[in-house]
Amino acid sequence: MSLLYTDEEGARVFANELYPDENIYEEKYTLLWAFVKMEGDDEELLHIEQKILAHTKHLNLDYAGWRLFEGWAEFYFYGESAKGFENALSEALKPKYQFESGSRRDKKYETYNTLLLPNAAEYHTIQSEMIISELEEVGDDLDAEHRIEHHALFMTKTQRTRFSEAVSEAGFDVLSEFLVQTSEDDYVYGVVFTKLSAVSFEILAKQTEDIFPLIKQEHGRYEGWGTDAVNIDEEGDEEE
Repeated sequence: MSLLYTDEEGARVFANELYPDENIYEEKYTLLWAFVKMEGDDEELLHIEQKILAHTKHLNLDYAGWRLFEGWAEFYFYGESAKGFENALSEALKPKYQFESGSRRDKKYETYNTLLLPNAAEYHTIQSEMIISELEEVGDDLDAEHRIEHHALFMTKTQRTRFSEAVSEAGFDVLSEFLVQTSEDDYVYGVVFTKLSAVSFEILAKQTEDIFPLIKQEHGRYEGWGTDAVNIDEEGDEEE
């Protein structure tokens, strides 16, 4: 699905749903970009986006998304070549908007993966927003004590063991360890570890601030968190 979030630099980012690995019949390895100077609001950003998309439609580009930072709206595409891109931008934006554009080969889609897609910390923030919003919708008492369950994966059993020991020393309880039976990569040694706390962005940020360096130290991958709702209006807990 598409993502809209704020990255670690403070830029607002929209990452469009794009699956380069599935473009096996199209060699869209040319990254194209347009940086547009703007001082307006979201409505103007959407207006600029729609004008660019309309004027580049005939070029058969894959629209990767945009990034808004310090008054510049950055739009990114992938295509088979840059032919016609500059002319299309001129028709869409001149004379009203100042813009810069360019292109380069990006066969591994590095810009999409590193600039537009969220990193582990940014994805955690997105996930936290979604989970907390869902908890609020079911009447959860966010100030009550919840059992926060974090998940991580490692490539070797030894890495997982060292991490479990380190995260226990950091004040978390290791709930379970498991082996991923079907996996698309080498991260198959999983661990679930927990902590009792209230739920807030600040608390979750502090927990991951303690967790992430330990995961990185063992070359692992953080898989997110979850909890059960503590509903103040109904008896019992409702699982999220």
